[in-house]
Amino acid sequence: MKKRLKSPITRCIKLCTIAILTCCLCIALAPAIPFVFAKSPEWVVRSNQFADLLSKAIDAKDCQKKLATSKSLQEVDPAFRSCRQQNVLQTVQSLEQKLAREKNAALHLDLEILVETGRRELRSYALDEKYRVPYVNLSKAILESLKSTLKEKVSSKPEAILAKLKQYAGLEPGKIALTSSLEQAIQTQIQNSELDLPSKEQLETDLKNDASQVREIQAFLEKQNVPGYEEAFTQLKTQLFNYNTFIRREVLSKAEKNFHLPPKLYALRLEEQGIETPIEEVAQQAHTAFTQVQQQMEEIAPQVAQQKGFNALHYRDVIQALKQEQLSAQDTLRLYQKRAKELDTIIQREHLVTLPKRKFNIRLATVKETEDFPVPLYRATSKTFVIPVLQDPAKAKLYNDFTNPAMSWTLTVHEGRPGHDLQLSTMRDRKLSHARTHFARNATNIEGWATYAEAMMQSYMPLEGKFMSLQFQLLRAARAFLEPELQFGKITTADALKTLTQDAGFSKFFAEQEVKRYISRFPGQAPTYFYGSQQFLQLRSRTEQRLGKRFDPQKFNDFVLSQGFLTPKLLERVFQSNL
Repeated sequence: MKKRLKSPITRCIKLCTIAILTCCLCIALAPAIPFVFAKSPEWVVRSNQFADLLSKAIDAKDCQKKLATSKSLQEVDPAFRSCRQQNVLQTVQSLEQKLAREKNAALHLDLEILVETGRRELRSYALDEKYRVPYVNLSKAILESLKSTLKEKVSSKPEAILAKLKQYAGLEPGKIALTSSLEQAIQTQIQNSELDLPSKEQLETDLKNDASQVREIQAFLEKQNVPGYEEAFTQLKTQLFNYNTFIRREVLSKAEKNFHLPPKLYALRLEEQGIETPIEEVAQQAHTAFTQVQQQMEEIAPQVAQQKGFNALHYRDVIQALKQEQLSAQDTLRLYQKRAKELDTIIQREHLVTLPKRKFNIRLATVKETEDFPVPLYRATSKTFVIPVLQDPAKAKLYNDFTNPAMSWTLTVHEGRPGHDLQLSTMRDRKLSHARTHFARNATNIEGWATYAEAMMQSYMPLEGKFMSLQFQLLRAARAFLEPELQFGKITTADALKTLTQDAGFSKFFAEQEVKRYISRFPGQAPTYFYGSQQFLQLRSRTEQRLGKRFDPQKFNDFVLSQGFLTPKLLERVFQSNL
């Protein structure tokens, strides 16, 4: 899960907290098909050089230096945004020229990815300019800006810090206070009928932390022995207080009532996540799938109840009965570690996909991690599956979705192997091109693969594991219609909570985290689980039909992973050219 971020590339790169990799080694789908790109490493080097050009344009460090704009304030600086936009546009035009001349098929595809990413970035700038309220947590941004002076090459750092402080307070000739400039910009933008507002949760957190950040600014000024800072700081402190009053009155009051993204902005978010089908069609398919999975669970429920000795027949009751078998934190960790070993054995025995040599790591979340983001997740930076366990016994009893043995099967598949850990480890090992792992990266591929992995492993699970794997399928389908229906105003948050708790059987605590995901944390990402897995399953079915007896599941899965994070249409194109 990921939070709402500012631009498409930063959204995609930071959003998942998942770090990435790249190349385009085509692995044989059948014995008659050879390795296609194994002898062509030079194109990967060239591709990475082109990707580096786009990265530098988007990072726009030259714009920061030219305009003396700190990174923390650049998103609300019109001059910086204009400079960055021009950089990206020029780079895209240069890459388009290279694309027109490129003959190597693999490199041609990478250039297509880079050009499309750059074009989408430019569209995002334009839509953000039109719809996004130029809000920034100003006290935090100013503190970061002042601290960044310590890394700058200036003759006197205390004097440079004082100059920034005076500039922000509007005490330099020809300058107005930064708070006044931002308030004017926000006041102008907020007149629009369609807005991309910061989340209520974010605003409340920022406002709550403001006083401590202002104290930190003063402590920093004193520690750096900044001469004569008192007048400017006193002015700035008052300005920041008034700015927060303005934000509370003008922005927070609207964010409390309206979480919907403007339709064009929501459409772009879905596109960034790799969804290439109209979301209305995806939602309709998900509704149908949700009903079908409910029927499957209703059929299996009596078998599970009989096996476990439950006095329950309906699937909703069996879910709750299975969740009563709760484990302690350490027992939960040991169980998931055991599941990971069992799944590795199944994958190798059944020749489902090539396992990486690296060990799969699992640990419990820290108290802070659980407070910040209390859901299971895979941290790519540390290559670790992290399990949240609430420390408060009363709360832990209510949050019983992932600390029961029946759920351990499918969750380990999704976050571990053959899900996220296997996909990212394989891509690292293959050293794929940055275009295919950095710029092509999308949640449809990432979450779609992990959800497809659940379907692949379901037949090897015990009965209770299959049953709870179906509960996860309910969740995936629900995400694909609840989020767009919330965004389009067709349902309320209460409706979504009811579907997640009563029909899908999840705890109220987890359901509340889900709804936050749909409306503020990461809109556009939730439908990708269902949509992506459906695309992988359909691609596999078509490939199997074409190859017949020559179809090899392991070679199919290895080939998919060898292509990086391509969207469904691009992956289909690569398959067609290699069959």
